[in-house]
Amino acid sequence: MAPGVNTTDPLALSVHGLNPQNLVETITRNKCYSCRYWKEECFGLDAEGVMGKGAELKYIGSTLGPAFAPTPFICLVLKLLQISPDINIIKEYINQPDFKYLRLLGLFYMRLVGSPNDIWSCLEGSLSDYRKFVIRVPGKVGDEQWRVEYVDEFVWGLLHDEEGYVLGIQLPRLPGRKVMEAGTSWRKVAAKGGDIRRVSKLRGDKRVKEIAKHKRRMERIELGLEKGGGKKKKGLFKEKGEGEGGEEEEGEEKKKEGTVEFWNEERRKLGLKELKG
Repeated sequence: MAPGVNTTDPLALSVHGLNPQNLVETITRNKCYSCRYWKEECFGLDAEGVMGKGAELKYIGSTLGPAFAPTPFICLVLKLLQISPDINIIKEYINQPDFKYLRLLGLFYMRLVGSPNDIWSCLEGSLSDYRKFVIRVPGKVGDEQWRVEYVDEFVWGLLHDEEGYVLGIQLPRLPGRKVMEAGTSWRKVAAKGGDIRRVSKLRGDKRVKEIAKHKRRMERIELGLEKGGGKKKKGLFKEKGEGEGGEEEEGEEKKKEGTVEFWNEERRKLGLKELKG
């Protein structure tokens, strides 16, 4: 094997103070380097090539069998750690809706190398993905099991697993959600559509001003609804004795519009000072 063929990209940033590939245990890493899938399918891959291979996956898993042979999934995880693509590329893996195993690859990699802010925002958005996927779980020697799980359950385990040991890899420590919410601001992905919503913690006077502004806006909306829905339609289902009198009342209402009294009444509803006549 040529020297340096399995070394980490020299432009890659360290992750949690480590070489990114060292997040995978040495034994598993060496098994990947020596397996056929790594030599034939992963050699020379860039982020786009990994995307294509991820779309072809049929299951996920770690190592299998008495020889602890690595699965294609774990080989692609190691390849991503080796080339360390831009985090926005990984977000594209996650946000695309068509290939669930490619999404799982992106989610698992994000959990390994992402910042707490990116991890919570990207992974929480996938909790609404209820698709089934196949995972191959190692058991006793020669007794591996195929199991069907749901994407949202897998993501929940990545976020909340107490042991932090998933697919044979020790996950880096992740601050809790409450700790993230205590910060000044953070981002989360909406449950559906992959839209990003900004959640800000406003403090002090700024928060009071925002609340007052929101209340004034709601009052204006309610006032508009009352004016639009509260008027009686004239000429329909008139009661006996109703006719000219109703027209006179309508005329008086029209006369009142535009006067100082009319606008003072409207300003009182909005909590504003009255106009001086």
